[in-house]
Amino acid sequence: MSDDFHRPTLTFPGGVYNASQVRLYGIPGSRGLVFPGSSKAVGTKNTSISSNISTADPKKDAEVNAKLKKMVEELRGKGKDKLSDEEVFKKLITIPPFPMPIGMSYQIALDTRKFGKIALSTLITLDEAMAEGKLLSCGIIVSYSYEGHCYDLPKPKIMLIPAFPEEIPLDDCGYDKKNNQDTSVEDRYMLWIVDKLDECIEFETNQGFVEQIVLDANLPGKRSPTMYASRMMMGHRGGRLGDS
Repeated sequence: MSDDFHRPTLTFPGGVYNASQVRLYGIPGSRGLVFPGSSKAVGTKNTSISSNISTADPKKDAEVNAKLKKMVEELRGKGKDKLSDEEVFKKLITIPPFPMPIGMSYQIALDTRKFGKIALSTLITLDEAMAEGKLLSCGIIVSYSYEGHCYDLPKPKIMLIPAFPEEIPLDDCGYDKKNNQDTSVEDRYMLWIVDKLDECIEFETNQGFVEQIVLDANLPGKRSPTMYASRMMMGHRGGRLGDS
């Protein structure tokens, strides 16, 4: 999606214009609400990694689980106005104090070929979200928009983001056109709306031989030319960043 072809469809969750808004586009993977006594799993047909929460009492877990699921279904509603798991979680935040543990989990499975599968998982409980005033999710980010322009990333980034993803509005950098009725929930492109001053975490992933990852990247004489160039530029002023 080039900068010339599409523009972002600006939306503002707070109802007011935010000049420092950044919109991230990508795939959040498997996700859902986590109840006591239940687990949210990610994996393949042969493997599974789960996120769990508990009251620390198995008998109480089952009781709370039943109550929570009934309450969630009532909040969710039906038909066109049916709420997503993210919307239900946000609605629960507005009903303090909430006496029962519930969480929201996001999980991405990574195929490393010879090493097998790796899973990145986030889990935030309702108590944590209320205390911190922040949400948490993860995603494979491929593009972003800022100040009315869309930009592609050079390569996908795996990120932890202090927001939940949401459906992409029509003609928002063109990524709404990547989803159709046959797109699975795990493979749907979604949108994260954040502020440029929000904190996030990016995971840099490189796969290769030890010689490439460790030796060629770090041994003297094998470092990239740009590393030596920066040393030479600073050398004439004793390592200072400025001339003063």
